[in-house]
Amino acid sequence: MIQTITFIQESIFEKIEGQNIEFKEINSKSPVNTIKNHAEKYVTGFLNASEQGDIYLGINDYGKVLGVTLNRNEKDEIDKTIPNHLRNLKPPVLPSCYKIEYHSVYDAEKNEVENSCIVQVHIFKVEFEGCFYRTSGGSVYLKKGSSCLKLSEEEIAKEYKKHYLKHLNKELKELNDNLVENPENKKLLWEKARIAKLMGDVEIIDETYKQLINLNPSSSKTKVAYASAHESIGDLEGALKILNDALQADKNNIDILTRKGSILLMSDRANEALQSYQYALKNNPDSYTILTQIGITLRELGQYKEAIKFFNYALLKSPSYRAAKYEKNKTYSKIFQK
Repeated sequence: MIQTITFIQESIFEKIEGQNIEFKEINSKSPVNTIKNHAEKYVTGFLNASEQGDIYLGINDYGKVLGVTLNRNEKDEIDKTIPNHLRNLKPPVLPSCYKIEYHSVYDAEKNEVENSCIVQVHIFKVEFEGCFYRTSGGSVYLKKGSSCLKLSEEEIAKEYKKHYLKHLNKELKELNDNLVENPENKKLLWEKARIAKLMGDVEIIDETYKQLINLNPSSSKTKVAYASAHESIGDLEGALKILNDALQADKNNIDILTRKGSILLMSDRANEALQSYQYALKNNPDSYTILTQIGITLRELGQYKEAIKFFNYALLKSPSYRAAKYEKNKTYSKIFQK
């Protein structure tokens, strides 16, 4: 928050630079432009760190109060330039994210120094919203300790993952708190399962989906989603085990059979995938999506002519089905490349 502070010229400011405080000396002949550039860098840096903080322009690195010489027109220009500039960044930095304040500077006798001030930009804490603020030049800054670091693309990816996991953990905690009061609330459990999948936390995935299955043992949708969650973290064998267990109770379920076929195909087990799709087709012979999947599997097995037949069958059932058209053309390309 903005505090009332008395700044005495040449004195040492009571605060020190750190994670939430930044000093900048301004001795440029174009102070408005320099202040705008500092604001862009440090406002985005604080926001990207999800930290509140203050930039004091007119104080050097040693904490000495020097002041910035600004007349009324220049202050008005700063008040217009900074918001206009920041709202054009990607994503836009809204005026509600920060506040600009001007503090008078006094001499040792407590007389106000004409046109000398400290420009304070206070940045409010904003929770991570799925992306980092970039400067007009496309750079990403992050306030860490007493530094404001320019991140490489690799560092951006690492920081994004860290911030995203922190955000997900916060959501997970709120859900767990709500589930204490409503342990069988399916909507809350589905949301918890979604977050666990995004986090890649296999223990929470298993715990949550088992709760959902216990609440509705006959739901194939839940079992397929459970397998898909394991698939998303690279556990294809775990996903297949879940589907095979589900087929013990419902051996003709089309959704489970087609999902199993898809995972087997990804596991380079095309013959087994073909068998699973064929079982599914017996239970729904008019399914153009299953016919298309069989065509894709046959192509993977090198049976191009048979694959074309199944794409044609699919198009007989649904002439406008784009996936069948695309896969058919792709198969012809494979034939011509031989």
